[in-house]
Amino acid sequence: MEGWEETRRWLFNMEDTDIKIASHRGKFGSSVIENTSLAFLTAMGEGADMVEMDLDMTKDGILIGHHDKTMKRLFSVDDKISCHTWDEIQKMPLINYLGEVNVTGLETFQEILDSLRGKTLMALDKCWDHWDAVYESLAEKDMLGQAVFKFPIKNSQAAEWAVGHGDCMFIPMVKEAKYLEDVDILRKKAVVPAVEVVPRKETDSIYADSVFTWVKERHMKIWCNSLSLARRLVYGAGYDDLRSLIFGGDEGWGGLAKKGVDIIQTDWPAETSAYLREIGRRR
Repeated sequence: MEGWEETRRWLFNMEDTDIKIASHRGKFGSSVIENTSLAFLTAMGEGADMVEMDLDMTKDGILIGHHDKTMKRLFSVDDKISCHTWDEIQKMPLINYLGEVNVTGLETFQEILDSLRGKTLMALDKCWDHWDAVYESLAEKDMLGQAVFKFPIKNSQAAEWAVGHGDCMFIPMVKEAKYLEDVDILRKKAVVPAVEVVPRKETDSIYADSVFTWVKERHMKIWCNSLSLARRLVYGAGYDDLRSLIFGGDEGWGGLAKKGVDIIQTDWPAETSAYLREIGRRR
């Protein structure tokens, strides 16, 4: 059995208490660019069980790996990806994380799929506006089984799309406990193996013990981010990557593990994996 198939099976096995690792946009830095095959393959080499990616669409209808609303951060151009053709984007200098013009650029979804075929589960995050095209690309390559579609539960259009696609898996993102009613409706009509909780503080309603119990009683696992992206962006109720790296895993990732999180999305897959093995929560 392929590794991705084992991870997929684990998603539906509530008896397996291993914690899985999702790599945020792959492992990137310096000249290795996020949402590219190299970033994803590097993350897998560091222990990621699945890779989270974002997709956007060019003016001529090509899906490419890209997260932001504009091209300002990576291209110093205050346009949207949809303003340019793929050919035009390939000719633009991409600015890497050192502020230098990078050697490589972005990649098409087709190129990413070719690199990841049979290798890992793909958590498709910021691409719900293009799900029809994403679905077509996955189906073309017989890779629907390797994909999990993520979306905010308040996105009613995405939820409706999910109901009509029983051959796909979905992970709704929930910030407040009151929206669990919508999750309950969705899971009865679509394949929902997990729920992503998005708490900023321990006192947030979505981080309550009763929420974790509610989710697991309905045979869904819990995904939570441990990302440390900026002062204004707090994830995992503060049990994040930076806290883990500074004070040790017990103070960060360990807090999520004790709470009952099943999937930790991190920018540090190797370090997270080593810690989870150390506490016996990862084979």
